[in-house]
Amino acid sequence: MFDLSAIIIVQDTLRASGIKQILKSSFGIDARIIHSAIVNEIAECDIIFADEYNCMAFLDLLIPRKNRTVIITNIDNDSYISWQHINCYDNENTIVETIAAILKKLSQTNMPQMELSAREIEVLRLVAQGFTNKEIADNLSISINTVLSHRKNITAKLGIKSVSGLCVYAMMNGILA
Repeated sequence: MFDLSAIIIVQDTLRASGIKQILKSSFGIDARIIHSAIVNEIAECDIIFADEYNCMAFLDLLIPRKNRTVIITNIDNDSYISWQHINCYDNENTIVETIAAILKKLSQTNMPQMELSAREIEVLRLVAQGFTNKEIADNLSISINTVLSHRKNITAKLGIKSVSGLCVYAMMNGILA
């Protein structure tokens, strides 16, 4: 059994109930079903299950939490190759095995997850687009000192010190559109 908290953000109540039941009966995880992503709920849970619609709708919230987000899809293709995903049309045993592998991988991650806040993601996006600190401050209606604080926090959380490194990170993680 896994000592993890989970939320399920799915449009289809039947699909959400099925995932919730599998998590409870197979892994002892009592997941909560929500119908729209709330930043606090996402930040406080260990694993997020989201359908394709909600994944796209809340992409800015989920990208920094990509390593603990599972997309519930109904198609078999390579679109989600870089995301953890389950196919809701697979049989129950396959779904359970896939979830077990994801949960095992997640529980073995012993590094604390340093996630970027929504504002830090905005600052990172602008840094990656080449804006200066002053331009970022003006664009977001915040002070230059606040921009510098966000950049310091981004650098500390990601361990990336150069602007070029931040640009690569932003591109690789879908932050730069």
